[in-house]
Amino acid sequence: MKANAKDLIFISNIMRDGKNILMIDKELQEHLEKDTIDISYDLTMLSMTYKTYIASGFNSYVVKLKSNL
Repeated sequence: MKANAKDLIFISNIMRDGKNILMIDKELQEHLEKDTIDISYDLTMLSMTYKTYIASGFNSYVVKLKSNL
C-alpha cells in the first residue's frame, strides 16, 4: 500500500541501523507534513491493534493513517 505524507501522522523515526527510534514532536510532524507533501511512502502493517504502519522511503517512520482516526 502507498500513502502520501500529507495523509500520515508521523509517530517516530526509525534510525537507519534499525536499532533505535526517535519520537517525533509536534513541530517535526508539521515540518514533515509541509515539506514532504508530495512524497509517497510504501506502507507495511506494523500493528493491527494500534493501526500503525512502517512508512518506507528515503527514511523510515512509524505512522498512522489520518483516515483511521
